[in-house]
Amino acid sequence: MHFQAMLRIIQRLFLAAPLLLIMSCEPGNSARQSNSADNIKQRHAQQSKIIDPGQTGPNADLLQGNHDDFSLKARRLRSTDTMSNSQWVVELFKGSKRLALWPAISGYNTNPTADRRWSPGNGAALPIGDYLLGQPEPWGTDIWLNLQPQFKTDRSGLGIHHCNPGSGCLCIPNRNNLEAIAAWVKATGINTLTVQN
Repeated sequence: MHFQAMLRIIQRLFLAAPLLLIMSCEPGNSARQSNSADNIKQRHAQQSKIIDPGQTGPNADLLQGNHDDFSLKARRLRSTDTMSNSQWVVELFKGSKRLALWPAISGYNTNPTADRRWSPGNGAALPIGDYLLGQPEPWGTDIWLNLQPQFKTDRSGLGIHHCNPGSGCLCIPNRNNLEAIAAWVKATGINTLTVQN
């Protein structure tokens, strides 16, 4: 008898379950769930769109003040993944405030430990140190900014340009970013680049 009573309760629950599901999925509840997911996606999209103020190039507000305060630095991103060893960033600073950060590539990722200072043509990344930075100039359909090392090295013919990924120069994969860097160099007269690591 106890078994039959339990069986009837289970049958009633099975009959009531669809009704409970329908009630919990009323338009207001699903809309709230959807809005929550949409809000999360929207916040993530807004955060990923936040860019440094000088990312797309100079403007009058950012150019105010002493142009000697501007500096350009490049650094290799730290990674334990050997396929990421050629990933770099170029950063524009005014004093200690970063105005822009652009992805870059230097060196072949298959040869991350190559001698960066004394072996030209080995696919090594730019050597650490200071470089004189030339003004932007046309290079075929590309833009070229000459880099002249201010330290002893056998490396020469170095520059910043649009990508031939894996070159020993500093290549900027996105053409708009390269144009922004060139515009900053022209507008401020920045004439040095420091490779930090």
